[in-house]
Amino acid sequence: MLNFSLVQGEDGRPGQRTARCGTFAEVEDAFAVARQEAERDLARRRSEQTQPFATVIELLDTEWGYDVRQDFLVVSRYWVHDRAPATLAP
Repeated sequence: MLNFSLVQGEDGRPGQRTARCGTFAEVEDAFAVARQEAERDLARRRSEQTQPFATVIELLDTEWGYDVRQDFLVVSRYWVHDRAPATLAP
């Protein structure tokens, strides 16, 4: 599982941080952990808001995991993927 997050660099410019969040034998476990991490991220971002309801922060289910959006911008993505993709038979 990977986490992609928007970050602000030292120079103030936006960038992306990528972090590995674990390897799982079962895809169900990977999605469960991805959901937990996304919910934790969502709660943290909401608690950091200085004014209630100043921005819309929401959690979205996607085909590949979960996105945390803030004012329609994906600020964090928890993506489940297969490290060894299947090969197609000829």
